Amino acid sequence: MRYYLLLIIATMLMASAFVAGKVLIVAGADPIALVASRFIAAGFIALLWLKLLGKLQMPSSWQALLGIVIVGSLQTAALFAIGFSAMGYLSAAVVSLITMTMPLWVVGIGATLDRKMPARAQLAGLFLGVFGVAMVVGDGLSSPEADQPLWAALVILGAIAWALATLYAKRVDFGISGWSLNGWQMLIGGCEVLLLQLLLARPALAVISLSEWLALSWLVVPASIFSFGLWFAALRLGGAGVTSGYLFLVPLFTALLSIPILGASFSASQVFGGAMIGCGIWLMSKA
Repeated sequence: MRYYLLLIIATMLMASAFVAGKVLIVAGADPIALVASRFIAAGFIALLWLKLLGKLQMPSSWQALLGIVIVGSLQTAALFAIGFSAMGYLSAAVVSLITMTMPLWVVGIGATLDRKMPARAQLAGLFLGVFGVAMVVGDGLSSPEADQPLWAALVILGAIAWALATLYAKRVDFGISGWSLNGWQMLIGGCEVLLLQLLLARPALAVISLSEWLALSWLVVPASIFSFGLWFAALRLGGAGVTSGYLFLVPLFTALLSIPILGASFSASQVFGGAMIGCGIWLMSKA
């Protein structure tokens, strides 16, 4: 029960991050500056809180520190810098759904690393998932802007980066708790995105209205600190493939939140494609 409770709360909070991020981007926030501010603040607050509780753990070796840098680079910097930038061209629900194809890549990459052919159910799930992604992306590129297919492809690369971070985090012993790992990887990933912001000369984050401050606060604390902390805790309890399979709840929750908050609507083919991805991930998690 603890495992499933962690998964449900974590996925709900992850979904809210896409909606809150879209609200701020529509209001004029620069996506790169938003990601940098989000994770630097979240990482700092998480580490400070653990320090006050006397539970903060430091990397015990250079190898552990390097591992945390790898996770922060893949899961925080690459995934969210791409994903939030893509929301300037794609809807939050479409970006969320493409991002949450991560379990497909976990199974494929994991099988390659283990040199083991996936089970038939996993292969069937992989096929359904890829076909579902094609339907969602194809129907989600509703405007004639040439940049949309490029951003959809980049979001897929972000999902692959997250898959690599998940497999790495499951196979490596960092010598610290999941909450400490979460705080350090968020701070490191946020600093990397800040460096990217400076190199690209992107504008600083401007948050003006009360609603924007509330959205940013939600993005920093529940949607970052709690969501990833709970995700790492669940990952420790379950396998990477099984745990990742439940990430399909994220686009479902994102879609439900997007309807009243963002006024989103979805076509029948997008709903069908999303259902196919869900069935595919379910098959892979049960194999």
